[in-house]
Amino acid sequence: MEIAKLILEFVKALAWPLAVTFLAMLFRAPLSAILTRLRKAGLPGGVSIDLQEQIQEAKQVSEEVRALPAPPDRPKAPTIPLTEANARMIALGLKPTSSGLDMSYYRQIAESDPTLALAGLRIELDVLAHNLAVGFKLESKKAEPIGSLLRQLRQKGAITAEQMDLARRILAICNRAIHGQDVSREEALDVIDAADVLASDFLAWLSWGFDDQWAPRAKSQAT
Repeated sequence: MEIAKLILEFVKALAWPLAVTFLAMLFRAPLSAILTRLRKAGLPGGVSIDLQEQIQEAKQVSEEVRALPAPPDRPKAPTIPLTEANARMIALGLKPTSSGLDMSYYRQIAESDPTLALAGLRIELDVLAHNLAVGFKLESKKAEPIGSLLRQLRQKGAITAEQMDLARRILAICNRAIHGQDVSREEALDVIDAADVLASDFLAWLSWGFDDQWAPRAKSQAT
């Protein structure tokens, strides 16, 4: 009687692991497909949540943005030197940035702390978006989420669809780093390089986007 009871308990103990193994083998293909979809989906706009893929896609979009021709209605004006970027923003009533639009600032941080560099870049993009909102007289809340703000800027014509796409991709990568995703120095540098074109476009906008007869400092002094 005791032996029969022991055998019964042994069978009960094996039942759950055996059932799990059986179900795993039975549904192995569907489970694999589901896990693949979970790894690849999850972010707005169909952006992959695989970090390396995200970075490569951001780099590709960055090159596309860089290759775009200047808007036909953009006045031909000299570009503000990086050394004058923050002074120009302050003079226009905009918020200056930590880097002064010089991405080498974040590249230097990435050498020792890639996550901190991307966190700083995330803040910078937020500042630039809110500055654009001010410059284009967009009625938005002070704490407007950047995703919503980018959509409004696109609708206003302040940024192109490609610029919005690139900004959203870079923000998604930065957010992952901030929330604990391990990011290497090389990966952080790739993201910062991708963001460089947005900083350059913003710098150019500071030159032509305001009707105040701006001229480079040396030219102003000469005249």
